Amino acid sequence: MNGPPERKPVTKPAKGRPATKKPVMPTRKPQAKPKAPAKNYTVEDWDRPNEGKKILIYADTGMGKTTLSSLAPNPAFLGLDEGGRELVHPLTGKKLKVVPNVDTYQDVRNVLQQHSLFNDFGTVVIDTVTILQDWAVPHMLDNIPTEKGGKVNNIVGYGYHKGYQHLYDLMKFILQDCDALIHAGKNVILVGQAGPHKVSNTDGVDYLRDGPRLYAGTPSVEALYCEWADHIFRIAYQDVQVTKQSKDATKGKVTGDSTYVVYTKQQLHFRAKSRKIKEPVISFSDKTDDSVWKFLFGGT
Repeated sequence: MNGPPERKPVTKPAKGRPATKKPVMPTRKPQAKPKAPAKNYTVEDWDRPNEGKKILIYADTGMGKTTLSSLAPNPAFLGLDEGGRELVHPLTGKKLKVVPNVDTYQDVRNVLQQHSLFNDFGTVVIDTVTILQDWAVPHMLDNIPTEKGGKVNNIVGYGYHKGYQHLYDLMKFILQDCDALIHAGKNVILVGQAGPHKVSNTDGVDYLRDGPRLYAGTPSVEALYCEWADHIFRIAYQDVQVTKQSKDATKGKVTGDSTYVVYTKQQLHFRAKSRKIKEPVISFSDKTDDSVWKFLFGGT
């Protein structure tokens, strides 16, 4: 008689959770970044005949900054203060050309980066950078958070000098946009209101110096813009004298010629310079006097 069939041993699974293999993720070999092509360097004449001029004009209000700018080669204005809306070109009698709807700091940057707008023009004028700096502050408060990600209500809310560093950076971006236009062959004129700035004198007593009315603390937007410009033109009176007329030494009588001139060379009490014009003072005797542009661009 046959016995019961032989039973095969059954392997029981180990107690606990069965081990599972982790899926192997496919890996990609990191690719090396392509190297920039090597430049071929040469030594040549330091000249950029096809580039535009970097110009900064400043003066007290009403002294002809916009009028002088309108006499530059074929200008188009970013009229931030709308000071030119009632002016006409001194020689042609036609209305000045302006880019409308420029109301914010970002508008200015957008316009400057749209080079095709200026295909038919030779000069781009920002009138004024003093107002542009005012516009940069609300742009900063709306778009630049604090280091902790919060928002502030005024420029000092960022902490010691941090807000003014943001302002400096924002105003520097404007110059970068202007440089792109310069390289594209357009002249750029930055118009500013005049203002006195205290100069620290390591050799003696501090003094005041006139310049464009921009922030001159640390870091200095005023210094940045003056360093950027190849030509700084100051419109002022030709001759001003103060004579004492009483025993009170603080009182005096102001006399002088009311004729306007353009200063192109710096003195202790004001900013001015030109990398091309040698004459320190140039006539601006009336609103049609374009002498400074003839010196700068040539012509008679």
